[in-house]
Amino acid sequence: MREETSDLVAIIPMKPLAQSKTRLAPHMTPEQRADLVVGMLRRVLGAIRGSSIDMFWVVGGDERIKNVARNFDGIWMEELGRNLNDTLGKAFEQLAVRKAAALYIAGDLPFLKPSDLHSLLRSSRRNTNITLAPARRDGGTNAILVPAGLPFRPELGPRSFSKHLSTAAAMQVSVAICYSPGLGFDLDISDDLETFQHMEPGLIERLVGHPDDGERWIFGDTRLGEFLP
Repeated sequence: MREETSDLVAIIPMKPLAQSKTRLAPHMTPEQRADLVVGMLRRVLGAIRGSSIDMFWVVGGDERIKNVARNFDGIWMEELGRNLNDTLGKAFEQLAVRKAAALYIAGDLPFLKPSDLHSLLRSSRRNTNITLAPARRDGGTNAILVPAGLPFRPELGPRSFSKHLSTAAAMQVSVAICYSPGLGFDLDISDDLETFQHMEPGLIERLVGHPDDGERWIFGDTRLGEFLP
């Protein structure tokens, strides 16, 4: 495991797999949802490892999430707070005390690549701007980079992007906005499954771990969890 000496730490908060992506339940079994979440987390951690970010924490989840984090040479922590925002706030506070920059990254970004993170870091101007990556839907925020020492607390959820802009303005800190497909497309609802499958054919099978089984996912009126030979 890496020593915590980096001046930038990425934070990926996670839920236990049994509680993850419940809005996909009409189309996927619990096992498929768990595999999907793990597949997306692997893509996110792979993008982090391929970028110039040396340190990351995966916070929360369960034993399987812990093993994925450690397999990517990251640090896994138990849940720090009562909910997502409380956990992130406490993680950001820890890093502010250590004079390290904090970077929140959503764990459900199936298109994330190292180049997206390089763009985010460039937008931060060497970690001097608060840098935000908006979600493509619901006004949410999929990444937040906060310079070292700033007492910024994330407020994730619908319309969080405008809240974060307002918080930064109240702090009189400059803000950069990073738009990129990898940071913008999070997978959360059933419509995303079909949309993303069209954007990258075979994506869902690869994330769930069935890239070579000769089967395909069904969309539309048929349950997604059913297969055709």
